Amino acid sequence: MMYLLLFVLVAGVMIYFAKRLTVSGEELGDGLGMEASWVGALLLASITSLPELIIGGGSSLMGNQSMAVSNIFGSNIFNLFIVFLMDIFILRNFIFMGEIDEEEGINLSKLTLILTAIFMGGFLLKEVNLLGQSPFILMILVIYLKFLKGEGGSGEKRRVSYEEIKKPLKVFILDSIGVVGLGIALSKIADIIAVTPIMGHVLGQSIVGALLLAVATSLPELTVSIESVRRGNCQQAMGNILGSNLFNLGTLFVLEILSKGSLYTHLGELNIGIPVVAFIMQGVFIGGLYLQKRRSSLVMGVIYMASLYFVL
Repeated sequence: MMYLLLFVLVAGVMIYFAKRLTVSGEELGDGLGMEASWVGALLLASITSLPELIIGGGSSLMGNQSMAVSNIFGSNIFNLFIVFLMDIFILRNFIFMGEIDEEEGINLSKLTLILTAIFMGGFLLKEVNLLGQSPFILMILVIYLKFLKGEGGSGEKRRVSYEEIKKPLKVFILDSIGVVGLGIALSKIADIIAVTPIMGHVLGQSIVGALLLAVATSLPELTVSIESVRRGNCQQAMGNILGSNLFNLGTLFVLEILSKGSLYTHLGELNIGIPVVAFIMQGVFIGGLYLQKRRSSLVMGVIYMASLYFVL
C-alpha cells in the first residue's frame, strides 16, 4: 500500500512538471519561430519519450530486448489511444481529428507507417546483416535522422539570439529534468508494485498491474497532450503524439547497439504482434485524416481495448 501511495504522489508531481513543460515548450517554440505541431513533434516528444528510452536501454543491457521492444510499440499504441481519451473526456465529442492540420498529420503518420513496416520486414529477413548489425534498424535510424534534419521543412526560418530565448529555455530545461527524472522513478515504482503482494494479490499478474505500468511509461505524453488540448492547441497535441511515436522508433537503433549484434536475434515470433497492432492503429489514424472521418478515434479506442483484452 505504501508503494501505491508513493506512485500516486510521484504521478501528481510528474503531472505538475508535464503541465509546465507544455507551457514552457510552447513559449520556447514561439521564440524559435516553430509551428505548434513541430513544437510537439520535436521539443515535447523528445522529452516525454526519454524515460521510455532509458528504461528500454536498461532492459536491453539486462538481456531483455523483448521487453524493451514491446515497451516501444506498446507506447506507440497507447499514444494513439490518447486521441480517443481526449475526444471522450476532454473534448466530449469526436472532433480532435477535425481540429488538426490534415497535411502535417498525414506526413507524420506516413513516416511512422514506413518505419514500422521496415521493422516488421526485418522479422522476415532476420538472417540479413551488415557487419553483424541489422540493416533494417540502420535504415530506420537514417530515415528518422533525415526527418529531424528537415525539422518539418515548413517552419518559419529566422535568426534567434540567445537573449530572446534565455528565460523560456531555462524553464524548459528545468521542466524537462523534472519530467524525465520523475518518469523513470514512476516506472521503477510500478515495477516494484507489480511484484509486491497487496491485500493478497500480485498486481503484476492482473490487468490492474498492466494498466499501472502503461500509465507509468506514458503519463508524460498523456499529460502534455491533454494540457495542449485544454489550451486550445490540438496541433501541438498531435505533434507530441506522432512525434513521440517517431522518437520511439528512432530509439530502436540504441537497442540494436546495446544488443551487441542484430536486435532481431533476441526477439521471438510473439514480438511481431504489438508492432502489427501499432501499424494498424496508425493506419486508422491516417485513414481518418484522408477520409475526414472524425470518429476514427473511436475505432482506435476499440482496437486498443481489444488488443489489451487478448494480450492479458
